[in-house]
Amino acid sequence: MSATNLLPIDGASSAPRAQWADHQHAAHVVQFYGEDRFLLDELSRFIGNALGAGKSAVVIATEQHRNGLNQRLQNWGLDTARAVAQGRYLSLDASDTLTKIMHDGSPDPTRFAEVVGGAIATVRAAAHGDPGPVAAFGEMVALLWADGKFDAAMRLEQLWNEFAKNHPISLHCAYPMSSFYRQEHGDSLLQICAQHSAVIPGESYSELVSQDERMRTIAQLQQKAQALETEVAERRRAEEKLRRHQAELESLVEKRTSALRQLSSRLLSLQDSERRRIARELHDSLGQYLVALKLNVDILRRFPSRNDLWSQSSELMERCVAEVRTLSYLLHPPTMDAVGIASAARWYVEGFGLRSGLKIKLDVPSDPVRLADGTELALFRVLQEALTNVHRHSGASEATVFIQKSAGQVILEVRDNGRGIEPELLNRFRESGAGVGVGLISMQERARELGGKLHLESSRAGTSVRIGIPIPPDGVAS
Repeated sequence: MSATNLLPIDGASSAPRAQWADHQHAAHVVQFYGEDRFLLDELSRFIGNALGAGKSAVVIATEQHRNGLNQRLQNWGLDTARAVAQGRYLSLDASDTLTKIMHDGSPDPTRFAEVVGGAIATVRAAAHGDPGPVAAFGEMVALLWADGKFDAAMRLEQLWNEFAKNHPISLHCAYPMSSFYRQEHGDSLLQICAQHSAVIPGESYSELVSQDERMRTIAQLQQKAQALETEVAERRRAEEKLRRHQAELESLVEKRTSALRQLSSRLLSLQDSERRRIARELHDSLGQYLVALKLNVDILRRFPSRNDLWSQSSELMERCVAEVRTLSYLLHPPTMDAVGIASAARWYVEGFGLRSGLKIKLDVPSDPVRLADGTELALFRVLQEALTNVHRHSGASEATVFIQKSAGQVILEVRDNGRGIEPELLNRFRESGAGVGVGLISMQERARELGGKLHLESSRAGTSVRIGIPIPPDGVAS
C-alpha cells in the first residue's frame, strides 16, 4: 500500500473505522495514538484474539504498556500466566531488547535475527495444533524515534519487513502522535506509513462510529490542512521578506558605520589641524605683534619721549585686537548670535574671498534670518566646509553662496565653476553616502541630525552642494 492511500476505501468512497481486528492477515500494521488507553484497547484485542484461539504472541513494549496490556487481558478472563507457562506468550522489555540488537547506533541484522527471530520461533513452536502466524507487537521503533534516531527507526522497520517475508507473522507496531508535532514531521510520518501494509489513524478518527461523522471529520481535516499549507506559505514569504530587509539593514548599518568611522577620523584630524592652524596664527601674527610691542615698551621705559614708538605701539595693539577678533569669529562668529546666519555668512564670505583669492558672490535675504541656534551653527559649518572644499579641490575661480527660506525649510547652496566630481565617485556617494571625502559626509550628517537632506550635483561645469533643513512656521525652533 502506498503512503498516500493509507486507509482502504469501499465502494461508497467512505473511510471505514480501522482496528487491528480488521487486519488479522496483514503483514505489518502501524497504529498512531494520542492516549495510551486507545493503544492498549486495540492491542488487547489483537493479542487477546491470538491467545484465546490457542495461538502464540510476542509483545516487545515498555513496562507501562506491558503492565496495562496484562491487566486488560486478565480483566477479559484470559489466563496470561498459563499462556506464559505454556511458552505461547512472551512479553519483553522494549528498551532492553533494543540494547541487545543495536550495533554502532543502528539495528544489526544478525542480532535482530538471533534475539527477535529466536523469540518468535520459540513461541510458535509452543502453539496448539496449527500454529498459524504469530501475533507480534513491537514498540522499539517508537523508542528510536523518540530519541531522534529516525534512520535507525526506519532500518528496524525494514528488518521487520524482511523477517515477515519468510516467517508466518502478523506484525503490529505503534507511534504516539505526540512525536510528530512539527510541520517537517509530515514527510517522516509518510515514510513510516510507507513501511507498513496498513495504517490505523489516531483515536480522533478511529473512534468515530457513523459514516457521517467520519466524512465530516475528513472534510474538517482537509480544511485544516489547506489552511496550514496557506499559513506556512505566507510565513515563508514573510520570513524571506524579513531576511531581505535584514540583509539590507545590515548592509546599510555597515555602510553608515564605515562612514561614521571615516567621519570620526576626519573630525579628529580636522580638530588637530584647526589646533595647529590656531597655534600657527597665534605664533606667526599675534605672537609677532606682541613681541614687537614688548620691545617697544622696553625702549619707551628708557625713552618715554619717543613719539614714533608710541604711535607704532598703538598700531601693534590694534593689530593684536584685530587678530584676536578674527580667530574668535572663525571659531564662532559673535554676529551670528546677535544678528543671525546672514550676517555671519557675509563676514565669513568676505574674509574667505580675501584669503583664498576666490571671487565669491553672496545671495542672502535682506531681512534678518533668525533660526534655532543649532540650525544656524550647522549652516555656518557647512558653509565653511563647502568653501574649503571649493578652494582645495575644485580648481574653481568663482563661487556663489545662496541662503533662503522656502516652503518650511531653510536652504543653503554653494556652487562653483570648478572641474567637478568624477561620475563614479558621485554615484557611489548617492548610493552609499561614501567615496567623495569626509567633508561631504560631515555636511550630510549635520543635515541628517536636523532632519534635513543634502543634494550633490556635479558636472564638468562645476559642482553644487545644497542642503535643506526643515524649520517651524515662525522660523525659530522652540
